[in-house]
Amino acid sequence: MEQKILPVFQIFIAIILMELMVKFIPYFRFDFSFKFIVFGLLTIISILLAFISIYSFRKHKTTFNPIKPETTSVIVNSGIYAYSRNPMYLAMLIFLIAVSVLYENVLAFLPIPLFIWFITQYQIKPEEKILLEKFKGDYQHYLLTVRRWV
Repeated sequence: MEQKILPVFQIFIAIILMELMVKFIPYFRFDFSFKFIVFGLLTIISILLAFISIYSFRKHKTTFNPIKPETTSVIVNSGIYAYSRNPMYLAMLIFLIAVSVLYENVLAFLPIPLFIWFITQYQIKPEEKILLEKFKGDYQHYLLTVRRWV
């Protein structure tokens, strides 16, 4: 798989975009007194979701390396993966929403759809193609029964 930008770096890019938008266009601020509570809760949910996802891969003795999906040895379709095909990327998305809340600016949320689009186009779809070639009908069934995000 030809990797464009590692998913973890995509998070940093999105946060940098948030920072730049808020810094140079500060006109869409709002006050949110519970921002630290919301940030904390969403961050905890994000971390738990990531750990549960990684644990599922470890339990099934397969890789969770986003650079080499071809080394996957089994389709993980139980646990959290029965509800989302990409809970690790969902965890990243939830964390970006948490960070956006801290900025107290509507513009901080704008990089989120860009993150979703980019990771879907250049990470998820190539992974799906590789897994479909490798696991054929079993993965096709999984694609039809479990949603990509939630």
